[in-house]
Amino acid sequence: MKRALRAVLVIGVFGASAGCNKPAAEDCRAAIANMQKLLGTDAAAKNGDNEGEVRRCKGGSSREAVACAMKASSVDELKACGFMAAKAKKE
Repeated sequence: MKRALRAVLVIGVFGASAGCNKPAAEDCRAAIANMQKLLGTDAAAKNGDNEGEVRRCKGGSSREAVACAMKASSVDELKACGFMAAKAKKE
């Protein structure tokens, strides 16, 4: 019984992690750095702590949007990635 329960648990955890589309923290940092460079805010942001933005990126962005933002070479390309999309305020 314990073996069967353990097997189901392992399969469930593996299946849940395989379907996850969340980006890695390093990728979020790279995408945020590229966004700041493209927007011209990188000099001001060097002294700031971006970890709050990294957490927000990890929780609310897809791997595809982050990869696109990392590769963007213009603000228009960055906007097309959907990486800068503002979240709707809850009322």
